[in-house]
Amino acid sequence: MPVSPVLSPHRLAPRSRTRRPAVRIAAALLLVIIGSLSLTSCMERSPYVGDRLWGELVIAAKASGDSKGPQIEIPQSMAGSVVADAYSENGMVGTRVTYSALPVGQFNELGDLLLEAYPNSPVSMDLSTKRNGDVVRFRGSTDLSSLTAGQDLVSLTVQFAGPISATNGKQSSDDTATWTPDAGKVTDLSAEANYADPGTAAFGDWTWLLAGITLAVVLIVGGVAYTTRDASPRAGRT
Repeated sequence: MPVSPVLSPHRLAPRSRTRRPAVRIAAALLLVIIGSLSLTSCMERSPYVGDRLWGELVIAAKASGDSKGPQIEIPQSMAGSVVADAYSENGMVGTRVTYSALPVGQFNELGDLLLEAYPNSPVSMDLSTKRNGDVVRFRGSTDLSSLTAGQDLVSLTVQFAGPISATNGKQSSDDTATWTPDAGKVTDLSAEANYADPGTAAFGDWTWLLAGITLAVVLIVGGVAYTTRDASPRAGRT
């Protein structure tokens, strides 16, 4: 009966040594995955939660004596995104309200500032902005029936986070429109802009990138493990 050769410790040693490169490579690639996950997490986060809008609201009246025109005090709830400054152009004085990255919920409340500017006049400005898929729809209505043409000025500028596809306002760029409703009349405002939700826009691209990185790592680790496998005789084999 043949006797199986007994391998000495020196013959067994290369087995552990040949696996060390694969282990080191696998560890390095694991770090790559972790780094990719961290990068993906950072890139997927939008600087804002939900849709935001930029622009200005001008409320003014024809200059007369020392009058400063309509005045507005910004509510504390909007203080971080809305600023009010004195307005004086073309013989009209009043207030210019500038808003930056204003959540649509607060943007819809901008019309209340018109009531503050004209506390003794039955004016109104109703604003509504909603998202439906990749379309952001803005609708508004102003009732300036109690104001006088040539004496009062109301102007609203809205900048979206993406291109405007339709509007009845005056476009100054692909994502910005301005409405200057006539004093003494009721005016409807409308605009539609097309862009993905900022909070999820980057998710798809980075998900596919991460999937590709993960697949590449699996294939590389598998290839390294196969090429560095221990093919030396083992105890008990003839």
